Amino acid sequence: MIDRSICAKSISIPSNRRIIAISDIHANLHIFQKLLKQIQFDSTLDELFLVGDLLEKGQQNMETLSYLMKLSQDSHVHLMLGNCDFVCKNILYEYRLDFLHEVLCQRQNSLIHEMAACMHEKITKDTDMVRLARKLKSTFRKELTFIADLPHVIETQDYIFAHAAILNEQTYGNEMRDIMRHDRFFLKNIAFHKYVIVGHIPVSEYCSTICDFNPQIDQRKHIIAIDGGNAVKRAGQLNALILHHGQFSFAHCDDLPEGIILSNYTPKQKDSIYITWHERAVHVLKEEKNQAYCQQIATGRRLWIPKAFLYEENGNFSAENYTNYLLPVRQGETVKIISLYEHYALVKSHGIMGWIPRSILKQ
Repeated sequence: MIDRSICAKSISIPSNRRIIAISDIHANLHIFQKLLKQIQFDSTLDELFLVGDLLEKGQQNMETLSYLMKLSQDSHVHLMLGNCDFVCKNILYEYRLDFLHEVLCQRQNSLIHEMAACMHEKITKDTDMVRLARKLKSTFRKELTFIADLPHVIETQDYIFAHAAILNEQTYGNEMRDIMRHDRFFLKNIAFHKYVIVGHIPVSEYCSTICDFNPQIDQRKHIIAIDGGNAVKRAGQLNALILHHGQFSFAHCDDLPEGIILSNYTPKQKDSIYITWHERAVHVLKEEKNQAYCQQIATGRRLWIPKAFLYEENGNFSAENYTNYLLPVRQGETVKIISLYEHYALVKSHGIMGWIPRSILKQ
């Protein structure tokens, strides 16, 4: 029987040390290492908190796990368990293997697939998951246990770190699911004394007009959401929240191609719309050539959407992660290129996504 209680630990951090929080690495090792280099992480000066979803969905699971196991030998590096990392508990305790089997048949980028491949096994719809779990445990027990035994919550004098949420500052929640799978915690009407730092849901899911992948800070509720959508959104990024002497700053990293802006662009736009994954369903009201005039079902807002950005889902149309925002940029600025469509380019500047004319973009 698996223990569903919340595993928490408390640590004390000297006030002169820099605190760095990164969540949702998702086995994107090269971006994680690039970000650590960018922020000049130094464990003699810094405390590093990795706030869950260390693995899964990316392509470097075994490499990432090996790197994290070495990194964690430093007492100034603190790892937490995320819901995606729970696959290790599934295997280790032979827990809900039927469910895990369904997940793995849909998710090809997984630690479990990589472990199985090391043993010349391929997971298919006919795989005997009990036999596979026992075979994996016989070879990878150390690695599986390392992840499975990570805490759900870490609390310091000033901050509480948890993958998705906490319900209160005393017990944190009723069981581990409260910590690891809470949906859109940043929007909840709840406030805390200490700052609560979470990942789990990409911060862009909290946007409605302009898509912003940078950490979101609610100074009234004392909640900071830091998941930049790395490895799960095409325009996503891996964020590092930096806390030092009571001040907040951040850095981010992605692997999108770069472009240079050739001239200033200052569009005049009264309002803009961003459609999130949670509210992606739209009604098509009318069509003209390559465009469709749509109404977002959740909000009633209307906008033109290129047909190339629409897809059918359960009998309805969806347009997740689409925006009509025109992004102001300056000559000489470096932007990240997300996609190209007709005479426009969808780019990201300083973590914010929007459209610019292709004519002012040098690729």
